[in-house]
Amino acid sequence: MAGLSISSVTKRFGETEVLKGVTLDVADAEFVSLVGPSGCGKSTLLRIIAGLEDPTSGDIAIDGKAVTGTRAADRNLSMVFQSYALYPHLTVAENIAVPLRMRSLSAVQRLPLIGPFLPGAKEQRSEIATAVQSATEMLEIGPLLDRKPGQLSGGQRQRVALGRALVRDPAAFLLDEPLSNLDAKLRVQTRAEIAQLHRRLKATFIYVTHDQVEAMTMSDRIAVMMGGEILQCDAPSVIYEDPSNIRVAEFIGSPKINILPVELANTEMTLFGRVLGYITEAAQAGIYQLGLRPEALKLTQAAPVVTGTVAHMENLGSEVYAQIALANQTSRVTLRAAPAERRNLRLGAEVGLGFSLKDGLIFDADGKRQRRVEVAVTHEREVA
Repeated sequence: MAGLSISSVTKRFGETEVLKGVTLDVADAEFVSLVGPSGCGKSTLLRIIAGLEDPTSGDIAIDGKAVTGTRAADRNLSMVFQSYALYPHLTVAENIAVPLRMRSLSAVQRLPLIGPFLPGAKEQRSEIATAVQSATEMLEIGPLLDRKPGQLSGGQRQRVALGRALVRDPAAFLLDEPLSNLDAKLRVQTRAEIAQLHRRLKATFIYVTHDQVEAMTMSDRIAVMMGGEILQCDAPSVIYEDPSNIRVAEFIGSPKINILPVELANTEMTLFGRVLGYITEAAQAGIYQLGLRPEALKLTQAAPVVTGTVAHMENLGSEVYAQIALANQTSRVTLRAAPAERRNLRLGAEVGLGFSLKDGLIFDADGKRQRRVEVAVTHEREVA
């Protein structure tokens, strides 16, 4: 296996700039997810790494060796596509064996009638069969070897596609939204299997998805992409708890983070005219943005920070999401509550909310994180 290095990669399609100087280093055996909304450039970047697209500028290196301009077949990378790209006329075993046959057998040795009888062909075919058997045992698809793709479920096809990538013993695995065609239950099962496969192989994985749950549960690091740029690349816990800007904060997390306007003037921080706390250092006065995850809000009857009316509820069994229309404001906030608190959450009911400033994230008017202001907040009023 090997690490990958992406240096200042740009990509233009006509006048449209899809990638804007993307730089990313992926360590050997690391699992990195590229996550972002549709059209942000993550699949284009993966295709450039694979050699299926040429960058307009920039460089790609695998295991320290520059491969920019090297054709895809010579990069020793395995790619799993969203559509799985299986050959419908071949069996499972034959589909998995395709990359090995192309690599190990000559054009004449691959001929169906005389190929098996040519010098060296028997030994090569035996090695290919052994590699296919090993991959199918690892993925638990041995009983499917004689079936055609049309006889398989979506999850089974996905495993076959993984098996075909696995037998090549590649420098890295590239996966382009491989779970998007599966139902919700199967996605949960299959993402656990992919994570276990990564740990077993100790291989380098680059995984493209628009599903933040997949990225959060499987990755060593997440690269959040928007508008052709990587906004932040960190461990999942850091991306969630310590986002570098408001776009990352709003994209990662479900339900979406609550954003409320706060004002800094002199040494006071106020929300809707109410003083939340006092800052010890001088900071530029003006309107800032306070980010609060839904779990940071607490129901309270004693001196609430804000009040509002329950406008919508979603009961998920293990937790309840409630949208609260704030009193005398046009904005709403989302509260994540435990099932035991459901009795206090009825449509139309008036509720009070409290929170601790240490759970909040401060952003300036342009959405840039203001860590100095956040750390300097003191005398905060936590309402339980």
